[in-house]
Amino acid sequence: MFLSVMIVASGWWHIRSAYEGSQRQFYLSKPLTMVLIIALAFGYRGLDQDGSHAWILLGLMLSLAGDILLMWPKERFIHGLLAFLVAHLCYIVGFAQGPLVLKLVDGLLLLAVGGMIFGILWPGLAGMRLPVLIYMLTIIGMAWVAAGAWHASLTAGSAAALAGALLFLFSDSMLALDRFYRPFPQATALIMSSYYAAQFLIAASMAG
Repeated sequence: MFLSVMIVASGWWHIRSAYEGSQRQFYLSKPLTMVLIIALAFGYRGLDQDGSHAWILLGLMLSLAGDILLMWPKERFIHGLLAFLVAHLCYIVGFAQGPLVLKLVDGLLLLAVGGMIFGILWPGLAGMRLPVLIYMLTIIGMAWVAAGAWHASLTAGSAAALAGALLFLFSDSMLALDRFYRPFPQATALIMSSYYAAQFLIAASMAG
């Protein structure tokens, strides 16, 4: 409970600092929130029954690396994107350790949403079209596998993983729209609140 409160407080601090805090507070609070989420996940590592926890922990740590890279100048964006891409692949492997019931309708719905967003982004992507397409297909795959794990088990843990994956898709979609389509003032609040909630839920899914 204490760590959960600290995660919420740190996430709120980061979002607030993006609008009215110092640059130092912004750069400190962003990775701090992920460090706290990783600490929460480590508390669940003894509950591993299917080998998924190591993959989820690796994904969380790669996400922390991605956060740090995305705080650097724009030329590091592709490096941050790569770190998150590998993190999503780790989550996919982690979610797939247990039974799966992959439903075509889930995949088609996710592809439809992703295709609509990619179509909006297309004119502003320029040389980033292929990397963004690969990234988007990967995160859609993560959400599809998370849905398959939930259909197969219907546990609280699989529900948390699915909710986290869908929030991740929402967060990254808002990030892409803000960066490549049209910046909007609420972007940081929407992106970071959904991002931290996604990572928190994925970490909490380790509790089963």
